Amino acid sequence: MIVILVGPPGSGKGTQATNICETFGIPQVSTGDMLRAAKKAGTLDPKFLAIMDSGGLVPDEAILGLIERRFEDADTKNGVLLDGFPRTVPQAEGLEALLSKRNLKVDAVLQLDVPRDQLEERLVLRRMDKRTGKIYHLSSYPPPPDADLEHRADDQPATVKRRLDAYEAQTAALLPYYEARGVLKRVDGVGKPEEITARIAAALPAPKQ
Repeated sequence: MIVILVGPPGSGKGTQATNICETFGIPQVSTGDMLRAAKKAGTLDPKFLAIMDSGGLVPDEAILGLIERRFEDADTKNGVLLDGFPRTVPQAEGLEALLSKRNLKVDAVLQLDVPRDQLEERLVLRRMDKRTGKIYHLSSYPPPPDADLEHRADDQPATVKRRLDAYEAQTAALLPYYEARGVLKRVDGVGKPEEITARIAAALPAPKQ
């Protein structure tokens, strides 16, 4: 089961990724985590390390190489949940070529749909307790009275707007690409986490035997 999970900031993607992985017994593969791990382990090509350290975008070839090596690990025998990749059509084409070499293909691309105004509310009203790192929401999950709250830079209104605009621009071509291949599954991302998990389970194909 090769699943790609996409969703805008504030869509609850992190919670649902954990649930999918537990349900299907597959690991979550985050390209950001892999890049940081390769940097820490000293296994990232120096030319890519320099790009990463300068804040630039690491080339697709580097990320695809990390993913290909990840497929050699034993815990990927039942498949993977890809988080954060692909983000563009060229990346999707590179992933398709990589999987084809292993006689694999993308089984489902899950898009969590949440109205823009709700995403903005979810993000702008988030607060972090500086002492514990725990995340609260001023409306749906209020902090305790003694919490030492911080309104993180990523959750400021202007930043939230830029993040959502960037996501929409990024997926403008990617989602139609997967829709044309018949694997795009749009899931209503509004409701309780367990309700959304049930919708995802219904949208996914049955695990391969």
